[in-house]
Amino acid sequence: MTIGPGIGLDFGGLGVQVSGRPLPALNLLLGVGYNLNGAGINAGAAWRMLPKKRFCPYLVGLYGYNAVISIRNDEGYTRTYYGPSAGVGIEIHPRRRSGHLQLAVYLPFRSAEFTDDLERVKADPVVDLRAEPLPVAFSLGYHFGL
Repeated sequence: MTIGPGIGLDFGGLGVQVSGRPLPALNLLLGVGYNLNGAGINAGAAWRMLPKKRFCPYLVGLYGYNAVISIRNDEGYTRTYYGPSAGVGIEIHPRRRSGHLQLAVYLPFRSAEFTDDLERVKADPVVDLRAEPLPVAFSLGYHFGL
């Protein structure tokens, strides 16, 4: 079992991730955090390709929040969207095995509802849209062994 702070979909936004390995190559994870609109939650599984190595690449699948529209002072547009995400990452273990750095890139499969709502926000002349979401999401965190 490990636990650690981080930022990204697998950490629920800005939050914490708890993970456990029932098998050396299988990592089950739960991330809970703040996603600019409230609580963000994601759960998933990762297949660790080189579980005994210092640099361990992995493939991961998640289900949970994968997009947020957050417009300050406008409850009508502000919303969290849920769906699956797939990613690749790497665990970097220091020489001592008490924890590890985790980096990942995710492809969120965003809903048509999110796309429609985003287009509605972009078409609203009153709303100042400062940034659109990237087609991929990044993750960075550190895990401590329990």
